[in-house]
Amino acid sequence: MLDMIRYRPIFQLFDWMAGNAPAASVLISFFAAGVMIFMIFPVREYACGIMAKYLGDDTAERQGRLTLNPFVHMDMLGSLMLLFFPMGWSKPMPINPGRCTKVSGKTAMLLITLAGPLALILIAYIFMIIFKLIATNMANEAMYYSGLATLLIVQICVFIAVLNLLPIPPLAGSRILFFFLKPRQMYKIMEHQRIITMIFFVLLFIPRSPLMWLIATLGNGMLSVLDFLSGFIR
Repeated sequence: MLDMIRYRPIFQLFDWMAGNAPAASVLISFFAAGVMIFMIFPVREYACGIMAKYLGDDTAERQGRLTLNPFVHMDMLGSLMLLFFPMGWSKPMPINPGRCTKVSGKTAMLLITLAGPLALILIAYIFMIIFKLIATNMANEAMYYSGLATLLIVQICVFIAVLNLLPIPPLAGSRILFFFLKPRQMYKIMEHQRIITMIFFVLLFIPRSPLMWLIATLGNGMLSVLDFLSGFIR
């Protein structure tokens, strides 16, 4: 699994200026941040909005958020964070579970939360197929870098999907956990959300922490499944 911690564009740029990193690493790191801002985040938010609309909630559509236009979903601080840290965010999709008439509000939140990472896994699968098609003809430099960029998109999609599935506040996956908890248990966790969030970010920046081991294990497993499902390309 790709070590996403390495993809901090500003630090890669400083390393290159100091002569400690090749120019390719700078380009790749900025490309990774651009993919997250202009493709992955909009797709994730759009998938959540589409699921909400299907369930009966048109809040996102009424607010002009039901689009793949990245500038509509862009959060400036969240985008700038990607230049310095392996984490960033977009504007949260406006959702009103109470308007979801097809299912209960609790079930609606579960389905809406799952829509984002599932959409990213689908994108990763499509780009895995494209990568394998490119890999059959990587004789020249252009094809080599095209393959590298495509594989990077696959790994970023998987990385973000895994993060979104982790049932840890403040991640979206915490809504998955809340679906299975009683209200009293849910409120108990919310009381300690600040501490849980601090521990999460500390572990995220420790390369061999249990959190990073879990992310790497789940990510590698997901990549193996995508590799198997695209095995018809030789």
